[in-house]
Amino acid sequence: MNYAILRTAKLKTMGNIGGSLAHNYRTIETPNADPNRTPKNDHTVATPEAVKKAIQNRLPEKRRSDAVLCIEYLITASPEWDGWGTSKETEFFKRASLWLSDKHGEENITGVSIHKDVTTPHLVAYVVPIDQKGKLNCKDFLGGRAKLNKMQTDFANAVADLGLARGKEGSKAKHTSIKEYYHDINHARDFSITTVSPKPEMFESKARYGEKVTAAVIEQIEPTVKAANSILMDYEKARMDKKVAEDSYDTLKKRVEPYLVATKGLNQEEIARVNEAMHLESRRIAVENDRS
Repeated sequence: MNYAILRTAKLKTMGNIGGSLAHNYRTIETPNADPNRTPKNDHTVATPEAVKKAIQNRLPEKRRSDAVLCIEYLITASPEWDGWGTSKETEFFKRASLWLSDKHGEENITGVSIHKDVTTPHLVAYVVPIDQKGKLNCKDFLGGRAKLNKMQTDFANAVADLGLARGKEGSKAKHTSIKEYYHDINHARDFSITTVSPKPEMFESKARYGEKVTAAVIEQIEPTVKAANSILMDYEKARMDKKVAEDSYDTLKKRVEPYLVATKGLNQEEIARVNEAMHLESRRIAVENDRS
């Protein structure tokens, strides 16, 4: 099953907005983006400064000091969706933009970007949350679980005929924020693993010591299990895809080296157990994210 994915972030200061725009327009280092493909990204507004100015122009003079000034939307779909790279992708992003316009009013959407320099393309939109009374009111759009659930359902319905479904409604799976989403994909391309093998005990059998080493390695690499798995997937994809440039393959090869170092010295059975643990953890995380 492939899923429609929608995430939101509340930006409460112009500093927050500026930081997000810097990432969106790649004016700061963006580890998860391929600089060779960045020119393929599409922005409805040419510069981050212009987006910030458009946001400022929509903000009412009177507002609470802690008000949400802008909602950042991130819209994408499952990496395995067969629509990527086809006319379905174009239609998906077109409908996402229309859905945002219907929900917030076109005048409140200050900028939309489509990123194609990442593994899975996604749309980012900056929306000033003005309600029907003309007031700055983020709560009217994102306030409470019921509204968030309805929003997810409404968007999924808008793209259902493209072969995308909504995550399981009422799921207790933790919702991944935009900040967490970017942290995951950034961290997946820039991580290190340090492992320390336990010392063997007196009269400890080789089999028992092997189990202890395996358990120790799993425990020590657990914080980067998802990152390692993501890199391994990208590495394999790059190896199999003849269209990938040679330097991209070499870069991915270097990034996977920490995993290879971490498992150095283990026999095939022990490595298989480590890989199985990583695979199971990755599937668990993927299921939780898809259900959110």
